[in-house]
Amino acid sequence: MSLERVIKKIRDNDVVLWVGAGFSLYAGMPSANTLRDLIIRECSEEEKPYFENLSLAEVASTFVDMRNGSRNELHQILQSAIDIEPKSIRAHQLIADIPQIDLIVTTNYDKLFEEAYGRDISTIVSDEQLPLATKRTQLYKIHGDINRPESIILTSADYTNFFRNQDKPLWNKIKTLLSEKTIVFLGYSLSDQNIDYLFDNVISNIGNFQKQPYLVAPKIPKHVLSRLGHKKINYIDMTGEEFVKEISEGVKKNF
Repeated sequence: MSLERVIKKIRDNDVVLWVGAGFSLYAGMPSANTLRDLIIRECSEEEKPYFENLSLAEVASTFVDMRNGSRNELHQILQSAIDIEPKSIRAHQLIADIPQIDLIVTTNYDKLFEEAYGRDISTIVSDEQLPLATKRTQLYKIHGDINRPESIILTSADYTNFFRNQDKPLWNKIKTLLSEKTIVFLGYSLSDQNIDYLFDNVISNIGNFQKQPYLVAPKIPKHVLSRLGHKKINYIDMTGEEFVKEISEGVKKNF
């Protein structure tokens, strides 16, 4: 069973969690669609028709263009939605209580892992923070941090630059770490705008990749699962919260 294999890999310190926005929803963090709607809500009635059928990245780009290139208002919207008191951080705390998970990569802007780990985590957002990553667990926030506006990746141009600039010290470090462990994608769905990039490029560019990754997501339709098979990705049919509870209990049973 895939879950049992993952638990064994965690016990062997052989897992890196790659965490997406879906994992933070239980804590009250916004989904991509919610962020999209919040941005559009701040627009005038004359501006709103320009946002029809646009993705979050396209909405953010259009919004910034309409503000003459200023991102201040965009960041204020993000901060109001994300830099809030969470409803709960229980699932993040369960991860923090598993000492064998010491490497987390996330595309989330929120501070939930920092709250759950306290002083036992090093957050890395930029190259200059790499030498300072000396804590038990390392958290790589590859799309930025809500408290560092300049680091946020959200607009279409941000994503273009992100995908093009992966030969920097930060990404080289991440690729080295990922080549040594099994990746477990958590909090993503196959409809996420950059999930195909993660599967098709991040994994393939790690190097001589030997360990098959896992995707934890609930109720992916059978006709869609073939995409995972072609990409040699193991599927675990669970929500993020269910998965974390299971691995927490499973790892403790095997101490």
